[in-house]
Amino acid sequence: MIVVIEPHNAHEYSNLIDEMFRLRARIFRDRLRWDVQVVDGKERDKYDDEAPVYLIYTDDETGEIKGSLRLLPTTGPTLLADFFSDTLPDAVHLCAPTIWECTRFCLDDEILDWGRQDELLLASAVLIAALGEAAISAGIESIIGNFEAPMLRLYRRIGCEVEVLGSTSRYGRPVYLGLFSISEPILRRIKKRLKNAHSAFAKTREMAA
Repeated sequence: MIVVIEPHNAHEYSNLIDEMFRLRARIFRDRLRWDVQVVDGKERDKYDDEAPVYLIYTDDETGEIKGSLRLLPTTGPTLLADFFSDTLPDAVHLCAPTIWECTRFCLDDEILDWGRQDELLLASAVLIAALGEAAISAGIESIIGNFEAPMLRLYRRIGCEVEVLGSTSRYGRPVYLGLFSISEPILRRIKKRLKNAHSAFAKTREMAA
């Protein structure tokens, strides 16, 4: 199940939001070793105080979080403007009500630890498809985000249309800036690949049973 949390309903999901922050701490601090602030086992930053929209993917049976992401309009503060501006070419202007930034995309650490590519693809596709639906419903035409090379390959495998605008190597490895187009045809392609990923995952579970 996908839960869409916006400022007007965030108070209804305070426990789920806390669990998402704990997942972020496990992924971004413990696994990826990012320099992020963690308090009481929860990773938060100042952008979580900017009335973001969260998409949280939960297990239908257990309610546990399988993945999440954060969305903010580019008309306000963004990670791109504040920390990754060197990935933005000088001639490119990315500030408009129809362009939003996606950050803190993460998946359940157990999925990553198992190394099951079919489940990794499935969970990512579920989140990306939900992002596409939410964006189209809100009139958002493009999503921007910074990511590393493995995520670029994953996005393209899912069916996203990504234009790489720039990159930086100041972290010792390339970090890219991508512009993701949002449209009904792209969303249909992603949903088709999601269906195929779900079928592949189901077959894998049957073989393991």
